[in-house]
Amino acid sequence: MAKSATPTKAHNRLRVVIRPYPKVVFFYMTWIASLICAIASDGGAPGQAPNWIGVTWMSAFLFNLLVISFDFNEERTLIVVLAAVAGILALLYTNVLGDVGNFVSGLQPQMNATFYWMTFGAFTVVFLFAWLQSRFDYWVIEPNEVIHRYGVFPKMKRFSTESLRWDKQVPDILERILLASGTIILTTPQEQYPIVIQHVIGIGSVDDRIAAILGVKQVVSGESEVSGMK
Repeated sequence: MAKSATPTKAHNRLRVVIRPYPKVVFFYMTWIASLICAIASDGGAPGQAPNWIGVTWMSAFLFNLLVISFDFNEERTLIVVLAAVAGILALLYTNVLGDVGNFVSGLQPQMNATFYWMTFGAFTVVFLFAWLQSRFDYWVIEPNEVIHRYGVFPKMKRFSTESLRWDKQVPDILERILLASGTIILTTPQEQYPIVIQHVIGIGSVDDRIAAILGVKQVVSGESEVSGMK
């Protein structure tokens, strides 16, 4: 049994699977916050839940909206940070920072446990469909070919790795922080336009494995040329 498992392990090391995900996966913070708030508020009297529960959920939800609404590249992130610092300094200078703090702390968003449980359940279903979609639409890179598998009844599109070029991009710093995600761009002479694979989770690991696989291909090609000369 051990002998038959060895080729499979070797084959898996010489391939990398790239699965794009929809942008909704970044709402996992709201999903987790919904579960925590549902547990914390369950069993309590309506309208008597601690104030931190509603504030926690709204903070997570608003942050997730910010993440999916804008692409925070390095320049935009720097501008936002500088603008926030300037705004805080302006509030300190005008002695209204305390009033703003009192206003924010006076906000008491209230949702009952049913709302949190329903939100958690809805996101769970959406995440399940997103996971299933990633199992029916993905890319496989092997030393000699790139395969695009898609559809419930699997269809395949194959490209040779000859003259294949790939680029790793991180268009959004927040998305990189939340799920280490980024974009893989494949360029091949067999396609008129570049192939863009967005929201790849673990982009750094995927990039390293692609480099290792294509590096193996180059070594094998080099050894073939040497053996041919002999």
